[in-house]
Amino acid sequence: MVMSIKLIDRYNRVITRLRISIIARCNMNCPYCHQEGYNVGWGKNQLTVEQIKRLIPIIEKYEIYSIKLTGGEPLLHPDITEIVRILASIPTVTDISLTTNGLLLADLAKDLKKAGLQRVNVGCDSLYQPNVKNLGKIKNSLRVAKEVGFSPIKLNMVLLKGINENEVWSMIDFAREEGFILQLIELINYHNEFYKKYHVDLRPIEAELAEKAEAIITRDVQARKQYVLKNNAIVEIVHPMHNPDFCANCHTMRVTNDFQFQPCLMRTDNLVPIGDDIERALLKAMENRRPFFVRKKSIDG
Repeated sequence: MVMSIKLIDRYNRVITRLRISIIARCNMNCPYCHQEGYNVGWGKNQLTVEQIKRLIPIIEKYEIYSIKLTGGEPLLHPDITEIVRILASIPTVTDISLTTNGLLLADLAKDLKKAGLQRVNVGCDSLYQPNVKNLGKIKNSLRVAKEVGFSPIKLNMVLLKGINENEVWSMIDFAREEGFILQLIELINYHNEFYKKYHVDLRPIEAELAEKAEAIITRDVQARKQYVLKNNAIVEIVHPMHNPDFCANCHTMRVTNDFQFQPCLMRTDNLVPIGDDIERALLKAMENRRPFFVRKKSIDG
């Protein structure tokens, strides 16, 4: 039996979540995609089943209970079902999820659920706009995801000025009717023209949600707020990392699709290649965890 201990960085943040980018490729090319903060282009990198198996001892030893599989598009990985089965079989793992654009989900949902996948996040930026992730492209996948029993199912809606910002309440209604949770996601500031043109500040929307909310839940993931409305709709707000709570409440270590530990989102100068000694690499990555991106005086002095 593996003796488990907590994995704590020097800023007293406990790592309980592992986010694994299993493949670089994607079958879409969304202009806002940050490629898990590791911008190496849509290359051929993908993790092998053997590499996934090598993660098992540290997952068990350090009480990592939650695993999220990402890409690229993780459903493009030829061994996705086997990867889910392996990770779901780890006794310490109680939560395993996957984020996807949904294009391939209908065909794979049943096998993934049987393998142990519990929940999915599906990109859906619009109910009808043709040039973004829209409901028409994934409607069948969402239907099948419900049928096989994924729960919760979250819709990821990236707000884009002039494109879908007028659909927020329609999307909330749709998500409520289907029993989904809607995640409203704010663009990350790359200091580029795309951000300047399309960024939508989520604070006014969040204030309106707060007024209408019957309950407000603060999650342990970056202290995100979930707003439970009186009509039973649930809306989660995902601000980018440029705020005091993001880093202060980060409990995630990332694994890149070329098998490196990534201690921090959107930083690639401190990655740690996973060599023969995986635990040594992990502890080195923990040393590379950065302090809070935006410092809070109450925390940092």
